[in-house]
Amino acid sequence: MARELKQITGNITKLNEPTYAAKRGVWVMMVKENNSWVAINSRDEAKIKDYYKQLQAKQTATDVNVKLQATTLDGQWLKAAEFSVGVFQQNKVDDPTQMLTAVQSHIELQKEIQYVPKVSEAADLFYAKQVKRQLSPHTLSDYVRLVKLLKLRWGDRYVSTLTSTEIKNFIEESPVVGTQRARYIYIKTFINFCSGKMNPYSEGRSWVKQGLLQWEAPKHELNEVSVYSYDEIISLLKAAKEYNEVPYFIFRLFSMTRYFEMERFCEIHDKVTDHPLINLEAKRITFSQEVYKKRSRNEHRGRFYNNLHPTFLLWLNYFKENTLSISCNTKIARKIRRRVKGKEKDTNLLRHTAITYHCLAFKNPLQTAFIAGNSAEIISNHYLNMNISEGEALKFYELTPQVAKTLGIID
Repeated sequence: MARELKQITGNITKLNEPTYAAKRGVWVMMVKENNSWVAINSRDEAKIKDYYKQLQAKQTATDVNVKLQATTLDGQWLKAAEFSVGVFQQNKVDDPTQMLTAVQSHIELQKEIQYVPKVSEAADLFYAKQVKRQLSPHTLSDYVRLVKLLKLRWGDRYVSTLTSTEIKNFIEESPVVGTQRARYIYIKTFINFCSGKMNPYSEGRSWVKQGLLQWEAPKHELNEVSVYSYDEIISLLKAAKEYNEVPYFIFRLFSMTRYFEMERFCEIHDKVTDHPLINLEAKRITFSQEVYKKRSRNEHRGRFYNNLHPTFLLWLNYFKENTLSISCNTKIARKIRRRVKGKEKDTNLLRHTAITYHCLAFKNPLQTAFIAGNSAEIISNHYLNMNISEGEALKFYELTPQVAKTLGIID
């Protein structure tokens, strides 16, 4: 009966291939078990070499922290294992332990897929959440554009597979720094949502890698805020007369309303007469929460224009007496703006002009900010054009209906 080879049950730290000892007529294999060398002898070459392969497999399993079990593969499992080895060899992976790493990574990915959505699904959930917020149509349309881009770029990818390099490249696609900053703001909101911020679908688990957003905006010089000069205001109002739209432009220039605020204000009622938010006796216009729609989760009463300026009050009474509408079709407003050469494309020019003239005429930025619905800091950084003279600002606030008649703005 053949003698059984000595069993190695400890930790193998070194294994030498069997060699033939001619003087003794046996095959010898040296194994370092638990830091002690053990000699294994056998006259059966095939037997000791087979045992060598088993110990090799055991040593490899120990190195990658996997328990080796005495089992065999058959059928589809054996074919799949053989095919996997072929894939590794085709990709020139020389270390067979990488197969175990790949299997473990795959298992982790499968676990992750159970709760991480694809980009397309995450984008839809994100947009549904944004719709519930009090956002302007312009901001909402920006989110629509973002969702479309995300779906087009990474729709079938799992959110967790996105990388910081991909996000950085996505932001920097446009060479315009301003556009990059805008895209950064919107993509940041999406990533925060995927990280679990105000996300009821994440079950408290982040869908994305930590630190995914690694982009810093380059510094650039701020351009001067563009506004209409006094002469350009007169030209604009004369162009508005041709379309019977003077009230709309006068109202915006004196009230400092935003474009969408004006739209919502006119949706409630398009005339000064019987407008629920205009009180000529109290010299007040109320920009209610329905009109103001500040981007916040908190409730706001809106904002107020108290103690209406006498010139503005004269205009409002003129509109009331003549039953004039203060609304204006978007296309017509665009045509009128194009009459002032060089400033046709800037849709924020009316508000920038209104805030600049009010601030320079009355030298009270806090009061201007209160009426305009922002802050003195925002006015200083984004709305105020210091190239307009105080004389121009005061002259504008002397532009009463009577003066407008002499200038040919109204009949």
